[in-house]
Amino acid sequence: MKFLFQPVKPFVINQKFGENNACVTTDGTNKVISCDGNNPPAGYKSLYGSSGHKGLDLRTAHGQEVYCAQDGKVIHIDTNPKSGLDVRVQHEYKGDIYCTIYEHLLGYQPKVGDSLRVGQLIGWADNTGYSSGDHLHFELQKWDGKAWVSTDPMPHMENMFALDWLALEDKVKYLAEVVAKLLDNWASKLRK
Repeated sequence: MKFLFQPVKPFVINQKFGENNACVTTDGTNKVISCDGNNPPAGYKSLYGSSGHKGLDLRTAHGQEVYCAQDGKVIHIDTNPKSGLDVRVQHEYKGDIYCTIYEHLLGYQPKVGDSLRVGQLIGWADNTGYSSGDHLHFELQKWDGKAWVSTDPMPHMENMFALDWLALEDKVKYLAEVVAKLLDNWASKLRK
């Protein structure tokens, strides 16, 4: 069941869900390097622990725009040492509740409580938090009735950029309005 749209373009994955390819220093400097997190070098530990990466790391340029992957409501915005600046958006799909998370942002557009459409601006990519360079950490969580559980976003990802979907959706809405007006005019002429 695909219901998410790509939040950045081009959609290039640097690290997949479940991989363990990043380590952070143990001396408190929080330097991040690429490594085998299951066998980190001396002075480093896995950034993700034994469970691996909880989302997708997507290649971005510094300040690149990041877009909402599905209609939803902003439920949380914060900054913490590991994820940097992040925005969380809750979505409902076929009776299930999901949350998309956009991490390592430079800044953000919405406020908590805002309703967003797929393709609306979330913010701008950066490397805030534990990060070795500019990228977007994109995560999908599903509510299991008790807690949020991270899940691989790829099986739920459409092969379409969110901003392109928004533009297409707006064109379809406009065409539907034009057809409705034409039908109203035609019906009015038939009544006369």
